[in-house]
Amino acid sequence: MSSTYSIISCGLKHKALLAELGSSTFYEAFGKFHTQSDMDAYTSKTYNLKAMEANLTASDISYFVSYDSKKDLGYIKLLHDVKIEGLIGKTMELEKIYIRQEAYGTGVANALMEKAIEESNTAKCQNLFLGVWNENVRALAFYKKWGFEIFSTRTFQLGDTLCNDYLLCLKLGAN
Repeated sequence: MSSTYSIISCGLKHKALLAELGSSTFYEAFGKFHTQSDMDAYTSKTYNLKAMEANLTASDISYFVSYDSKKDLGYIKLLHDVKIEGLIGKTMELEKIYIRQEAYGTGVANALMEKAIEESNTAKCQNLFLGVWNENVRALAFYKKWGFEIFSTRTFQLGDTLCNDYLLCLKLGAN
């Protein structure tokens, strides 16, 4: 796999790509931990073409896809100007960062995280935050490596299952 990645901003023409990439990477990340019915309920609601179109036309949401010369490898979804208890100042949420399993360990996740931080800094945010399942050890290690720190918790509905998430924040240099 190439170590050179391109990252593009997504628009409406990318809705089918994002629906497939989002659903497949979510299954790869969590399918072995949750029931098929919970996974199907979440992905059919979150990654259908109508939902993707609504997200892609919202002014406060941005998507970016990373790819090499052969295929799309991962994506991020950013929510702008988010208000959340426990954080002061302008805040962006990294709502989703997922990569294909075949791209684990290749630097794709780092490239996407750099893009999320760049977008947050460009927007003059003081905080970049995200939620992560408290049992996702691999993701927690990745985020801590980038300097994110746990500041709170919340629950996340996955089908019929209620999951516990940590909320992590990266303090940024904007004033």
